[in-house]
Amino acid sequence: MKKTIDINQRIPLDTLDIALRSYLDGSYSNEYILEQLSLSFDGENRLKKSLRIVNKIIPKNPIISILDNNKQALAPVLKRKTDRNIILIALLNSAFPFSYDVLRFFGKFFSVQDVINADTIKKNISAIYGSNRATENGIYSVVPMFLEAGFFSRPSNGLYKFSETIVPSSKLSILIYEESFKKINKIDSLPEYQRSDPYFLFFE
Repeated sequence: MKKTIDINQRIPLDTLDIALRSYLDGSYSNEYILEQLSLSFDGENRLKKSLRIVNKIIPKNPIISILDNNKQALAPVLKRKTDRNIILIALLNSAFPFSYDVLRFFGKFFSVQDVINADTIKKNISAIYGSNRATENGIYSVVPMFLEAGFFSRPSNGLYKFSETIVPSSKLSILIYEESFKKINKIDSLPEYQRSDPYFLFFE
């Protein structure tokens, strides 16, 4: 089956955080999310495009059941920015396999060198999704979200640097991240050897 990109707009993590919290407390609505998105974006088309992406990441997420089952436990976890960011990226990746593939390539190359060129990522992801404008737009949509989450940094234009691993304070955030890996790879459990996959490089 042909892989699709399906994401062409960056969503600020603070907006996703608000969307997730409203989902968990039962107040989520398209009108409310559009109101939040309008603080970052202009134009009806862009707002509609962004709303579709947020809906796919939060209420329509394929791993949303793990959040539904841990609503009370999530409340204090989401107050810690590091854990919040891990959870949001897990939701992004499980909603959009393209995003998962991009992050996994970062992990693969960061496992052998601390600094990588943007063209390296573009070349490898294009081999899967095609060398076209949609692939480029997809990369430009998800990479800023990884940067905002602190998974790595961009010391200069076209270069990305991995400095240190993220230390989560909650097992729940990692559990949700692991769930995204399992969902994408269509597996029910996570054998120990798979924890060395490049997707998990970013954590202690």
